[in-house]
Amino acid sequence: MSNEISRRNILRFAAIGAASAGVLSFPAISSAAKEKKSATDPAKKVKAYAFLCGILKTQTQYMLKDTRVGTPMNIPVTLFLIRHGDDWVAFDTGNNVMCAKDPVAYWGKDVTAAYYPVMQEFEEFKVQIKKAGLTPGKIKAVILSHGHLDHSGAIDNFVGTDVPLYLQAKELEIIKAAVASGKKTAYIPDDFSKISQLNIKTVEGIFDVFGDQTVVAFPTPGHTEGHQSLAVKTADGKKLILCADAMYTKENMIDAIPPGLAWDIPRAAQALSIFKVMSIMGSEVVPSHDPEYWKARKLAPNTFACSENGVVLV
Repeated sequence: MSNEISRRNILRFAAIGAASAGVLSFPAISSAAKEKKSATDPAKKVKAYAFLCGILKTQTQYMLKDTRVGTPMNIPVTLFLIRHGDDWVAFDTGNNVMCAKDPVAYWGKDVTAAYYPVMQEFEEFKVQIKKAGLTPGKIKAVILSHGHLDHSGAIDNFVGTDVPLYLQAKELEIIKAAVASGKKTAYIPDDFSKISQLNIKTVEGIFDVFGDQTVVAFPTPGHTEGHQSLAVKTADGKKLILCADAMYTKENMIDAIPPGLAWDIPRAAQALSIFKVMSIMGSEVVPSHDPEYWKARKLAPNTFACSENGVVLV
């Protein structure tokens, strides 16, 4: 497949960006209508909670292509719970608990040479969510950004439940091929050893989780072919874009530096451009692995707090 940025791909990303921005904006309405709307606005029910699942010890060039090569970089592994009224949705699951026990045996020498996980057993997904009074079976749905080891590593926590786990259809194809190969790459076969016991669901394109435009998954291919991010409108009026690995750090977006690991670099760069526009328009664009960004963020059981100045200046 050609890596040239075609007009067709530009239009595809523009459409995704416009659609995603659209679900995060309101049409102009009168003051009376605003008062009525404020009482019924579904976003009034929505809150976001962030969790850290340890760190990965890596080097900067793996996050920011060809940048500060060889410089050590400790990056957070992040995941979210979104509360929508009485319902809860998870966005990603973090690492498998085996990363706290024997990471080299579980991920392999080649993977841990580039990304070495430092994690405690209490940072496993099913333990973390106890902070919200939850067990995996009480979650309404899981949105998986993609199948990489630090995002879908703990899906085995949902064995024995009927909780649907949503992936873009293309991503599930890639996962199946990776598992069939038996190779330990960014896709770890053992992460999916119990996939037949899970309620895996696929979507194609934009997925409005609750049907009210408050929690919306949308495709952001580039890092992987089936990658998706999540748009959230919260009760405090914030508009969050949970990028996952479509944007590792704010530096990727601000300085237009593509990720060091990507299926398609030009398409990954297009996603960064869309995020920059969303940020300029007032959305809080949340990077998955930015150590500086995450130093200042409130974690669960506190609600997620946006940065004081989340808007990027061109």
